[in-house]
Amino acid sequence: MLAVAMGVGRFAYTPLIPMMEHDMGLSVAMAGALATWNLIGYLAGASLAMHPVTHGVRLAIVRSSLVCVVITTALMAGPQALWVPLRFLTGVSSGFVLVFASSIVLERAASARKPSWPPLYFSGVGLGIAFSGIAVPLLAGFGGSRAAWLGMAAFSAIALFATASWFTEEAPPASIAEAEVDVPVPPHRAAFVWLCVIYSAEAFIYIIPATFLVAIVEGMPELSRYAALSWVFVGLAAALATFAWIPLAAAFGKARALAIALAIQAIGIAAPVWSHSALAVLLCAVALGGTFIAITLFATAIGRDIFPKRTNAAVSRLTVLYSVAQIVGPIVATQLALRFGSYDPALAVASVVAVAATALSAATVRDRHLSPRA
Repeated sequence: MLAVAMGVGRFAYTPLIPMMEHDMGLSVAMAGALATWNLIGYLAGASLAMHPVTHGVRLAIVRSSLVCVVITTALMAGPQALWVPLRFLTGVSSGFVLVFASSIVLERAASARKPSWPPLYFSGVGLGIAFSGIAVPLLAGFGGSRAAWLGMAAFSAIALFATASWFTEEAPPASIAEAEVDVPVPPHRAAFVWLCVIYSAEAFIYIIPATFLVAIVEGMPELSRYAALSWVFVGLAAALATFAWIPLAAAFGKARALAIALAIQAIGIAAPVWSHSALAVLLCAVALGGTFIAITLFATAIGRDIFPKRTNAAVSRLTVLYSVAQIVGPIVATQLALRFGSYDPALAVASVVAVAATALSAATVRDRHLSPRA
C-alpha cells in the first residue's frame, strides 16, 4: 500500500520529470507547480483524515484512495490540461492512505505485540521509490514518459489486486490517543514549539532533493545516464535504514537520533553543491533516503512523549505544519532554478536550513520533557 500510495503516487514523478521535459514539453515552472499541487493535495488528504467523522470508514477510504492513485497515475499520460487536478487528487489519496493505513498497522502491531511490523511497513515507501527508479526508465523505452505513467499504474494495479484482500481492520483501536484532534495543546511546553519548528524545517529540506534529484543529476553531462539510478539508491536506503535507526534510537535516545539524522541529511544534500561527482550524488541519495523517514518517526514519537494524553492533537499539528512547509520547498527551489539556471542554489539553501535544524535540535529537544520543571 505504501509502495503504491507514496512510492508511486508521490515519488514516481521525480524520475519522470526529465523525461516529461524531453517528450512532453514540461517546463521548470510547470514541474514545480505539479509538485506543489501534489503536496497541497497531500495536505488536504492528511487534514481530512484527522477529522473524527472519517475514522469509522477509514478502511473503505484506504481502498478507494488506492484505486484513485492507480487511475490518476494512468491519466497522467493524457493531456497537459489534466495534470494539475490529477496530481492534486493523487496527493489527496496519498494523504488518506498514509494516515489511515498507518494507524491500522500501528494498532494491529501493538495488539499483536509485533514491534518489527511498523519499520517493515514504512519500508514500503523506500521500496516504491526504488521500484520507480528502476521501472520508469525501462517503461519509457516503450514510448517515453506516457508509457512510463501507464506502466507504473498497471504495476500498481497488479500489486494491489494481489494483496488488498490481506489488509483488514481487526485490532481494537489504541487507547493512548485519548483526546480529539482539536483539543488545545498546552502552551507552556516550549520543547514542543521547538520540535514544530525543526519538523517544519525538515519538510522544507527533504522535499527539494526528493522532488528534483533526478532532474539535478540529469543536468550533469558526465552523470546524466545515472540519473534514474540515483533515485533507486534513495529508495533502497529508505527501505533499509528504518531497521538500523530503531536500535540506534534505543541506544542513544530519540532526540539524539533526530539530531544525528538531520546532520547526516545536511551533509548529503550539500555534497552535490560542492562536487558534481558520482560520489557526491551517491552520498546525497543515500543520506536523503536513509534519513527522511527516520526523522518523521523520531519527531512524531517525541511529540507523543511530550503529550502522552493528547497524542492526536500533538501529531496533527506536526503533520499539518510539515505538510505546509513541504509545499514551500518546491516553490522556492523552482524560483531559484529559474533565476540561476541551476538547482544548486536550492540545494545550498536546503543544506543551510538543515545545519540550523541540526543545531536547534541538539540544543532544544530532549527525550523526556514530561514534567513542568524539565
